[in-house]
Amino acid sequence: MDFVIAKSKKKNRKLLLQVGFAIIPLFLLMMAAVAYSMYKGTVNSVLEAQNERMAEVLANSFSKAMLSKDSFFYDFALDHPQLYGVDLKTPSNEPSWSYYNRILGLGISEEERDNIIENMYTDDINWNTDWLKKQPEKIQLFGVANFFGVNLSIQDYDTDVKNYDSLFLIDVREPNVGFVYFENNNSDGNRTLGDRLDLELSSHPALQSLIDDPRDEIVYERAADFIKEGSQYIGYMPFISDGKVFAVLGISYNWSNLNSIMLVSLRNAASVGIGGMLLVMIALFVVLYRMAIKPVGRLQNSVCEYIETKDSEKIISEMQSVENNNELGLLSDNIAELALEIDEYTAENIRLAGERERVAAELDMAKNIQSAQVPSVFPDRSEFEIYASMTPAKEVGGDFYDFFFIDEDHLALVIADVSGKGVPAALFMMMSRMLINNFASMGLEPAEVLTRTNEKVCENNEEKMFVTVWLGILEISTGKITASNAGHEYPVIRKPDGSFELFKDKHCFVIGGVEEMRYKQYEFTLEKGGTLFVYTDGVPEATDSGENMYGTDRLLKVMNLDPEASPKKILETVHEDVNRFVGDAPQFDDLTMLCIKLKK
Repeated sequence: MDFVIAKSKKKNRKLLLQVGFAIIPLFLLMMAAVAYSMYKGTVNSVLEAQNERMAEVLANSFSKAMLSKDSFFYDFALDHPQLYGVDLKTPSNEPSWSYYNRILGLGISEEERDNIIENMYTDDINWNTDWLKKQPEKIQLFGVANFFGVNLSIQDYDTDVKNYDSLFLIDVREPNVGFVYFENNNSDGNRTLGDRLDLELSSHPALQSLIDDPRDEIVYERAADFIKEGSQYIGYMPFISDGKVFAVLGISYNWSNLNSIMLVSLRNAASVGIGGMLLVMIALFVVLYRMAIKPVGRLQNSVCEYIETKDSEKIISEMQSVENNNELGLLSDNIAELALEIDEYTAENIRLAGERERVAAELDMAKNIQSAQVPSVFPDRSEFEIYASMTPAKEVGGDFYDFFFIDEDHLALVIADVSGKGVPAALFMMMSRMLINNFASMGLEPAEVLTRTNEKVCENNEEKMFVTVWLGILEISTGKITASNAGHEYPVIRKPDGSFELFKDKHCFVIGGVEEMRYKQYEFTLEKGGTLFVYTDGVPEATDSGENMYGTDRLLKVMNLDPEASPKKILETVHEDVNRFVGDAPQFDDLTMLCIKLKK
């Protein structure tokens, strides 16, 4: 039933769809990976090019005007709010000294102007800060305004600067972080000296690293909403005094447009790729259908028909007509070969089934013959009550029990266990039983019976088989038992009104083990009301699924639950308890028991 359900589920699954569902996600994933790699590679290339260009702009356009790394100009600007908000860029139609004199209300005379020009500039690019620091405040105001004004004028006419969104100079010292010295924002207007940026240095790791580790180099980072809204790529050039960065000159590049253009290009490329993929998929599916799906369908139909009809000749003919020069062609040949092998296998199974039936019938006959060899009718005597049972682990077994009268007052009791199981053990058992029966019937003592039996068994024992035997001869009138034990289990004896106990008798070696072995015997008396119980090792060695053995302690415990029970009841109780103990585990060995009780 489970196979039918699984098969019905598979019927609705189409190979073509399965291939499509496998290929399409992989193709899309590959396209996404390629697009991402192209995007990242293009962005990195563009930004690397910007690094070089920004470095040129920062170094070439402003270094000449900003070579003074002395923080005097910056500290002075911070301490003089009258400079804040003033447009320091000099108009083209007015001299700088006149402009600053007028907008700042300095009141500088022409003589003072000449003195400033003579002493403030050492050359075209350097500033004499030492001279300026000693001058009156109005001269210092003029010098600082002129310092920042020159830079504003230079960058205002620098074409390279105009190619960028913003150029700015800000303070980075606490508590003045974000203080603007000047800014040229090409799209949103400028900030003037004294404006403040809401700047959190922790949000700009590149800038923070430059402040923490002052070094004369330009660093770059991506940022948003720093100088203006949007995605900015910024280069920072530090101004260092006394080993600390006190200000940075920065230039920003808006790459939002580039990002948008790249995304549009990638979308267009993706659209073309998806269209191409669909065409390739359609072509692939057509080829796959003609080269694989259709031939496989033909093979499937032929196999289904073969399952119904078992017509080997037809399916072999159809498989030979398949002309595909690939794995499907090889598969069709294999199916044809499989059909031939199935025919041969079926014929062989039919033959083996007949053979198994014959063997089963012979084993059943052997089982009946073996059962007939042991007594199945138990005498009803006034002196004693006797019962025995034998349960082979296989169809036939190697255990046996026997009891027979030697004369009117002597009863022979035998229980034995042949090594191995199955037919060989059963044949060895029948030979051993016959020898013991014949020698005992001659009136020989138990030890002599076992000695002669051993001699006969050893004469032709190429298979090295052996048998354990307990043989006892009961004198019915007195209860005396003369016994000999050839490597068998200890008997269990119960005295009248007592409990069952193991009788640890003297053991001799097994029958068939050693030639010229001389066996010994012993005597004991079974009193009226007493019971003797003998058994094979299949009882104490019965094993459950946990590899635990039944054991003699458990045997004695269950027998003593009802010590007065009849021999038949005792055997039935023991057999039921062994079965409960073993549970679902297979029977390990033959199970044979014999019990005799003398009546009071």
